[in-house]
Amino acid sequence: MKRISITLAAVALAALACQQSGPTGPTNSLSNAGKVMFSNQANNGNGVVHKVSAGGADVDFSDHTDANFSLTAIQYGDGSVKGEWSDQFGQSDGGIHVAVDCLDVLGNQAWIGGVITHGTANGVDVTGERALTRVADLGTSANDPPDLISFSFFPVDAVLTCHGRFNLPLFPMTDGQVKVD
Repeated sequence: MKRISITLAAVALAALACQQSGPTGPTNSLSNAGKVMFSNQANNGNGVVHKVSAGGADVDFSDHTDANFSLTAIQYGDGSVKGEWSDQFGQSDGGIHVAVDCLDVLGNQAWIGGVITHGTANGVDVTGERALTRVADLGTSANDPPDLISFSFFPVDAVLTCHGRFNLPLFPMTDGQVKVD
């Protein structure tokens, strides 16, 4: 009986290792070696290529108390980008919420673009405008300098996408964290 159990287990393992190819190639987990990180069948090979997040109080030069800046942007293996960011300007100057549709990562920096889904700036409705921002991840240790963020720039011409890697000015995010993967 013991010999039959071992034989059945060996046959099952051999069958698993010799899975047939599907319409897009081999389907066993070893076939994913060298492909995009986090890729699997559940997301049809559109694994996460880059993920950027930022959160915390942003800079206000007048009294060093400003509202929050938060951002999440994910780029998938097929090139699509999803995410959102929110920038509250403080001092009753309004704020924006952006649907992210553009992400460009270079080393520890990222440029993020999208369309403002709702927001005001100085009492003016800016819904529907394109916006652009930039962040830099300088580490997570208390010994590292603070991470950096830029302001949310809008309206920007549709030609001015995040892929232009514009030199948007960066400011220390002394009360928050940026992560660029």
